[in-house]
Amino acid sequence: MSAIHPQIPFEFPLQKAFSLENFVVGANQAVVEQLQHQFDEDYEPLLYLWGTGAAGCSHLLQAACQSATTKGRTAIYLPMDEIKWLDPVMLQGIENVDLICLDHLQAVAGLVDWEEALFHLFNRVLQQRICLLVGASSPPRGVGIALADLQSRFMSCAIFQVMSLEDVDKVLLLQEQASEKGIELHQDAAQYILNRSQRSTDALLEILESLDRSSLSAGRKLTIPFIKQSMGW
Repeated sequence: MSAIHPQIPFEFPLQKAFSLENFVVGANQAVVEQLQHQFDEDYEPLLYLWGTGAAGCSHLLQAACQSATTKGRTAIYLPMDEIKWLDPVMLQGIENVDLICLDHLQAVAGLVDWEEALFHLFNRVLQQRICLLVGASSPPRGVGIALADLQSRFMSCAIFQVMSLEDVDKVLLLQEQASEKGIELHQDAAQYILNRSQRSTDALLEILESLDRSSLSAGRKLTIPFIKQSMGW
């Protein structure tokens, strides 16, 4: 779990299924290597990840938090789309941890109070020399930040585009996630799911979750006939 500063009014649980080890890398080897060495001597402390749709930014941010805690570090994960309705004063003091992960930055872009609070937080992060990891739907110039100084701060980060998975990697993702659930999912069955569903990773994992429940209830394996019956395909 992430370590939460006392000023944060509630805790944001991390998805235990999200780890650096089970992230299907695809074309994202460079950013995954950065996160794997986040606290090494020559690590890059300021990272800005962006990707469209379900490219995997949230997976990587939450995985980075969990990786930090396994290394004895403290970390905070803040989904900006969930806290945008709160008072930005909540950000005061959170720089006392080793890693801050700000997800869905686009949710607060253009909100004056939040942008000013993030600008001051960024300055404190620089002073404390801690790690900051940002996730957004667009690069800094296109995410909608109105405060020029804040946009400049984000542009000073190491910027990585998180690339969506190719179909072959999505099949692998389904198989790996099924394996973690203790389910055997053959390649042909995983390909069958991919061919008949929305191709976003979120949609695929929701289908796998539904099939997991159905297979447990029916005591059946995830064969193509069973998948077809369960999903009404």
